[in-house]
Amino acid sequence: MNKILAFFITILLFGIQKISAQNYLNYYESINKAEIANLDKDFKKSDSLYQIAFGLVEKPFKDDYLLASINSEKLNDNQKSYEYLKSGISYGLTIKRIKKELSKFKKSDQWKLLKKEYESIRSEYLNSLNLTLREELLEMVKKDQAVRHPIFGSAKKMKKTDNENYKRLLEIIEQNNGEWPNRFTIGDGNENGKYAFGEITIMLHHFSKEQVNGLKPILITAILKGGLSPYNVAYPLDYKNSKNIGERKRGNTTFLYSCNILGSYKKSSNKEIVICDYEKAEKERKEMGLEPLDDYFRKINSSYTCYEQNKK
Repeated sequence: MNKILAFFITILLFGIQKISAQNYLNYYESINKAEIANLDKDFKKSDSLYQIAFGLVEKPFKDDYLLASINSEKLNDNQKSYEYLKSGISYGLTIKRIKKELSKFKKSDQWKLLKKEYESIRSEYLNSLNLTLREELLEMVKKDQAVRHPIFGSAKKMKKTDNENYKRLLEIIEQNNGEWPNRFTIGDGNENGKYAFGEITIMLHHFSKEQVNGLKPILITAILKGGLSPYNVAYPLDYKNSKNIGERKRGNTTFLYSCNILGSYKKSSNKEIVICDYEKAEKERKEMGLEPLDDYFRKINSSYTCYEQNKK
């Protein structure tokens, strides 16, 4: 009897996980449609799509609430901006970030009310987190960056720190039931926008290709459960799996040309990204909650080309 009960519980939990994963995939897709509608200056349509997206999951992302509030500001709907921002604060959005992004809203009565409520909402958010683990992970990131300082860093220090960070990260994942320490556990403190490197996942750029690819299933699972932004994972996957497709010499220096498997990592802001295989990139992007390449590059105001097409 107990075995039968355990079997049905396992099936039920598996079904719930599949539903949750599909909900977040639908969420990411709806958010993209809302952002594209905003770029098309169809602000009413964008707002409707944001509302649909936020209704799909229990815990939307703070950056999406911020973008929704910016869109509703275009509609001169201060009440709606207030509601979006209040929800965003409950998932890590800061007053500092809001001040940078909104202008007209800051002249409204709703802004005054939001400022009064901010500390209480912020405190409730922080109290929901494992702050001890968060501080430990941020300290690991701090060491990761410090050993790469042009003066005080060194290759020896980098190797030692990267190995220690990787080993400790595996321990943390094991202690967390095999899951990545996600935003539900340690919060989302990124202040640099939706397309910036993740707070913790920035460490992945300095692990080996094999180590990063080994963590990929865990990272993808976190995305599908809403615990990680797809962009936080796409950048290190692109960075560690880029392929050399040519070289150019300038004096004694050789410059390598590379292509991306997902099309997310840019070495410089003015450099066009080369996609290794367009069809594979689009397929994998969809599976991990990323928008189509054309939409992504429109949103970041950039461009790309396809290596496979160039070969023909």
